[in-house]
Amino acid sequence: MKKINILLALFLIYGCTTVNNGISNIYNDIFVDEEIICPSISSPIGTSEIIVNSEISDNNSYVGFRGIKRVCFFKDNEILMNLKVNLRSLRKKFQIDDLLKLKISLVSSTNNNKEYDRDDLELSFFLKSGSEIVERESNMSVNVPKDGKVYIGLFQN
Repeated sequence: MKKINILLALFLIYGCTTVNNGISNIYNDIFVDEEIICPSISSPIGTSEIIVNSEISDNNSYVGFRGIKRVCFFKDNEILMNLKVNLRSLRKKFQIDDLLKLKISLVSSTNNNKEYDRDDLELSFFLKSGSEIVERESNMSVNVPKDGKVYIGLFQN
C-alpha cells in the first residue's frame, strides 16, 4: 500500500510540474515580448542639431542630440521601439534664465517611405541662469514595420 501511495504522489508531482511548465510557456507567449536588435535611426539633413531662438530674451542656443538609447521588442509582426532621447543645449550668454520651445519628431515608415507611426514631443526647455550647458532626457516610443525605417529630428516650435 505504501508503494502505491508513493507512486501516486510522484505521479501527481510530475503531473503538476508539467502543467506548471505549460502555464509558464503560455504566460511568456502572451505577456513577454521578444527583445530584438533595433533598426537604425537617421535624421534628415538639418534636424540633428539646430540653433534655437529664446522665448524670453534675445539669445540663441545650440541644441543637439547627446545620445539615444534604444530598446526594441518584436510582437505581432511589428517592432515596438522605446527610446530615451538625451538633448544638450549650449549657449554663450548663460547669465540669464531662458526658455526654448522645441519639438522632437520620431517617425517610422514602411520600406517604400510611407509614414507608419509617429511620436511628436513638444518641449519647453528651461535654461537656468548660470548654466552654460543643460541636458534633458525624454522618453519616446514608436511602432515600426518589420522592414521599416526610423527617423528622428529637432524642430523649433
